[in-house]
This record gives sequence, structure tokens and C-alpha cells, in this order.
Amino acid sequence: MIMSLAAWFNGGGPFMWAILAVLAFAVAVTVERAIFYYFTCRDRGTRQVADIARNLNNNTMDKAQQVVQGKAPVTVLLRTALERFNAGMSVAEIQEGVEEAAIKELPRLSDRLNYLVLFANIATLLGLLGTIMGLQLAFSSLGSIEASQKATKLAQGISELMVCTAFGLMVAVPCMIAYTFLHNVQNRLTRDLDESVVKLMNYFKKKRT
Repeated sequence: MIMSLAAWFNGGGPFMWAILAVLAFAVAVTVERAIFYYFTCRDRGTRQVADIARNLNNNTMDKAQQVVQGKAPVTVLLRTALERFNAGMSVAEIQEGVEEAAIKELPRLSDRLNYLVLFANIATLLGLLGTIMGLQLAFSSLGSIEASQKATKLAQGISELMVCTAFGLMVAVPCMIAYTFLHNVQNRLTRDLDESVVKLMNYFKKKRT
């Protein structure tokens, strides 16, 4: 099995290694984004807002601060708002602080995600380029063999070189699937962040009145 797979890989030409490198980068980005979305950002902001409000209503500020000790973007924004509220700032000042923090935190939700689309395009183009370069070499070598062997040699060469295109597509398709899936997760986290911040700010407005 391993030998046949290695023979199949070597039959695609040198561009197969470039596509393999693209695959490695794509896997790294996918794993990093999945860890960030499902572990760093595992706590929902709306649930944190409910916990904050409950603790503030019970006058337990320490417990409210413990709710927002994570590193997720939504947690950072809620912590910024809570710290300013605890410092006695007005709602407008709290809003300013949250907006400043959002400039830094919001891009973290989409960092490197668009690389997956880039990798999909690169893998596809490398597959086509490898096949075209291989075909040029195959056609150029036909002059040195007998006429009766040309058709067989050409067919064999084309069959082998199409492996490069196939491998490029085999890398590109999972990249696009991973991008679509992770992009939907990012959108869900962004909606949760927006909803959480608005809810907390509305709560602070009621507390200040």
C-alpha cells in the first residue's frame, strides 16, 4: 500500500512536493483556527452577560470579575466594560473603551482564515502547472522514440501527469470545505459577541439610571 502510494506520488512530478507543502500549511491553519474557535472561544458571551448581571444584582463584584477571565475576544470586551463600570465611568466612557478594545479583538476572529481560500487556489494552479510542464516534457521527448511507441508513451505520460492535477484538487476541495465550515463558526461567534456587548451595555444603562 505504501509503495503503491509512493509510486503514485512520484508519478506526478516535482510539483507534487509543492502541493504537499500547501497541504501542510492548510492543515496547520485549520487546526489552529479550530483550537481557537472551540477552546479559546468556547464560552458564549450571552451566558457570561447573564452571569455578570446576576452577580452585580447580588453585589458580588468579585464573582462578576471571575466570569470574564478568559482570552476570547468577547470575554476581553466584556471585561473591559465591567472594569470601566466598576471604576464608576459613564455609559459613554464604557462604550468608548469597548470600541477601542474591539479594534484589536475583532480581527482575531478572522485571522488567517482567508489563507484556506488562498491555499485552495494555489493547490489547484500548482496541479495544472505541474501537468502542463510535464506534458511539454512528454511531447518534447517523442522525437527520440520510434513512431510505433509514440502513442503508447504519450498516453502513459499523460496518465501519470494528470496525477498532479488530481492531487491539487484533492488538496483544494478539503481546503474549501474547511474554510466554509470555519467561516460559519466565525460568523456565529461574531453574532454572539455583538449580542453580548449590546446586552451588557443596555444593562449598564439601566443600572446608571
